[in-house]
Amino acid sequence: MSANTQDKLSAYFPGLVDVCQDQDGQPVYLVSKDNRLSLAETMSLETGEVAPPPLENLPFTLPRASKVLKYAGREDPTLYQDLLAYLQRFSALDETQWAVVAHYVFLTYLHDHPDIDYCPYILFYAVPERGKSRTGKSVAYVAFRGVHLIEMREPNIFRYSQNLRGTLFFDLMDVWKKAERSGCEDILLLRAEKGAKCARILYPERGAFKDTVYYDIYGPTIIASNEQLHKILETRCLPIVMPNRPGNYENPRPQLAQSLKERLTAWRARTLHGPLSDLSPIDGISGRLWDISRPLFQVGQLVQPQASGLLLEAINTISGERNDSKRETAEGRLVAIIKELTDKQGAADYLDWTLKTADIWRAFNENRSEDRHVSAQWIGKKLKSMSLRRRTVQGRSEILLSSREYQTLLEQYGCISRVPALPPQTLPEKTMEIQLDVGVVGSCRVSREMRTLDEFDRELFEEKAALLQFEAGLPREEAEKEAAKWLREVREKSDGSK
Repeated sequence: MSANTQDKLSAYFPGLVDVCQDQDGQPVYLVSKDNRLSLAETMSLETGEVAPPPLENLPFTLPRASKVLKYAGREDPTLYQDLLAYLQRFSALDETQWAVVAHYVFLTYLHDHPDIDYCPYILFYAVPERGKSRTGKSVAYVAFRGVHLIEMREPNIFRYSQNLRGTLFFDLMDVWKKAERSGCEDILLLRAEKGAKCARILYPERGAFKDTVYYDIYGPTIIASNEQLHKILETRCLPIVMPNRPGNYENPRPQLAQSLKERLTAWRARTLHGPLSDLSPIDGISGRLWDISRPLFQVGQLVQPQASGLLLEAINTISGERNDSKRETAEGRLVAIIKELTDKQGAADYLDWTLKTADIWRAFNENRSEDRHVSAQWIGKKLKSMSLRRRTVQGRSEILLSSREYQTLLEQYGCISRVPALPPQTLPEKTMEIQLDVGVVGSCRVSREMRTLDEFDRELFEEKAALLQFEAGLPREEAEKEAAKWLREVREKSDGSK
């Protein structure tokens, strides 16, 4: 290599297709400009003259420049099928899972495309000895600048991310626990989003602003883990649960992927500066799952439109599994209760309606042991965290729903809205009897002073009792007694003012 040793080393800049090997085995730049490819030993950038890093400083095999130039001049209609055949030499997955993995390999070569904002993580998850590492290595070796990591060291990750902009394969028993111990949680959570940076204070002696370094950490990520990930990290992943299919599979090696890497690099050269389709959300795929899967569908239209059905089936399956998981959360239970109460009111056909927080609280605690009851305050905070609007009317808390918000909730938590039907017939309203001097009595208890409450008074009583029980810490019976006393005083004042 004839580059000046004083040149700054760089492996990434705008317009660079990749660092390749020339005929002498030395690294050179393959640059795309005005739809033309050229090789260069150095490049002049705004920051100065740069040269490729030496081979010994690059932890992956480089494509051969002559082969890339050969493939770049023509279409490659069998590239997708040949990639599938390569991957299937090393492990066994379902065909929908292979569709996700194959599309992801192509995405690693376009993750820096201007029309792509997110790059999901591929998660290979299973108990030991299911082929996670072998499958992950086979993907990393053929992906764009794939690096296999069996440790999570912050300095290495920063350098691989910012200097190489490549694909990182974290092959660890418990990725999240390792990230917590290494202080790398923010790196794992942010790598999926283009433009994300992680800040580290490296030079405190320099004073404000100059003490901090911001690292670019966006890039393709593959994870193999025996343990379940943190639920927030899982939302950035497309999970591949490894099937239990023992067999005599090949061991992946970088040289086995060399030819495919060169063809994929040529594909990158042809597509890097062209526009990608602007896709609208697909029914059943929403939120973050749509954000991270959309690039796969965009890439699929360039590569193998015939395989889009398998990819769609795979993402829909992931969406269904996430909805099932969401239904089991506290938020999912609250949405189910909101749907149940809405159906009881026959309000699903309205544009706007309200539900009483006390009704939601009672339904949430129903069929739960008393020691597992939650407070009305907890319910209120949880509803607020779900972005549900609340208001207080005459001392009663209620949530406001619109038909659009309601449908969004049902979709997000896997609930299916009922088909509008005839208005339900309601049973005669049941009254509540309370003994204003001693408290609430049941149907078989005798009281000297019984008064029948209307719907409004009953709600006042129940909400007051709930506040006394969970905010003042009173036992249930004492809270009900105090609520009855309070209500009696309220009614006496009301009667005296007439």
